[in-house]
Amino acid sequence: MDLDRWEQVKENIKNNFQVLEEGSEDLTVGTADGDIKSGTAQFLVAETPMGKIKLAFESRPVVTDKKFIYSHRAGQAARTEYQFSDTEMTYKIKAYKLNDDEEWEEIDAANFN
Repeated sequence: MDLDRWEQVKENIKNNFQVLEEGSEDLTVGTADGDIKSGTAQFLVAETPMGKIKLAFESRPVVTDKKFIYSHRAGQAARTEYQFSDTEMTYKIKAYKLNDDEEWEEIDAANFN
């Protein structure tokens, strides 16, 4: 999935279903130094015959290096540091359905057959 294909999917949904909400949000990761921004997610909420569906298109920088930092002292925790690319991005699309408890539940990709 790339950005052009995401735009096509959004247009297809807008033409066939009622769009309730559309926007973007920051993706954050909790680290020892606090929360850091790890990417962005564009989302679209639509009313379909299945109920309310949310599609999220996540874009994150590619991980270029992963470094494990250990301490040999008792009581000290290990941690992982990641190096991210400045130019390359990875994209992922996720689908969610609003369940009976009014919470978004991820739809398994195997069910898309």
